[in-house]
Amino acid sequence: MDERPTDFAASIDKIVADCNDRLLWVPYSKDKLTKAAARVLIEQWSSFTRHSRQCWAFVVGNCPIVEVRKFIVTENLYEEEAQEGRSHFEILARMGMALGLTRDQIVNAKPLPTTVVAMHAWEALTKNRAWYEGLAAKSVLERTNAPQCGNFSHHQDEHWRRQLGLSKEDTEFWWMHDSVDQIHGDGSLKLLERHLTSDAEKQAALRAAEESMMAWQVYFDGFYYEGIKRSAER
Repeated sequence: MDERPTDFAASIDKIVADCNDRLLWVPYSKDKLTKAAARVLIEQWSSFTRHSRQCWAFVVGNCPIVEVRKFIVTENLYEEEAQEGRSHFEILARMGMALGLTRDQIVNAKPLPTTVVAMHAWEALTKNRAWYEGLAAKSVLERTNAPQCGNFSHHQDEHWRRQLGLSKEDTEFWWMHDSVDQIHGDGSLKLLERHLTSDAEKQAALRAAEESMMAWQVYFDGFYYEGIKRSAER
């Protein structure tokens, strides 16, 4: 029998699910996705993936708790970055090349203003705030892949293969995230529940989660509109 989530966990997941329901990209990508729009997402995610490592490093640097630091270094830095040829950026690049982008176009893609604004928000949330606020801000991005929060990558995998003619191998970026983010997101949430002892800390973490998901919406809406624009130009 499954345990009921704590009030804190339920609040986190509601923040994430509510944001998923607002994303214009979600209904658009279900049946109207074009290669032009998908390429925009790849270009913008290339900046996000590399920037994400810096944000996780800020959380580690701000956190005095060894258990939390070890989890982030193992799951979010080593697993995503250090394995030769298997970094999340490399897997993203392979998906982009399957869509006709060159490696140079992916590596040197210019971030949209909305992407820059979102990255500034995540940097501030992880660099200048308490470690638990930074952890909450980063972990909610992983919880977008939890079934109760929208199952984002799971659906993107299906949408991209069905509409863009990509193979299962091509879309590894999506189904890999569908799998590993269950571990990352659940682990981070458990650490927050274990180490946040006051209502003030919990409220600060929830506020950081809300701010992070607002940045997520700005980020996604940016390449949604750019994708619509490029699709119309073709």
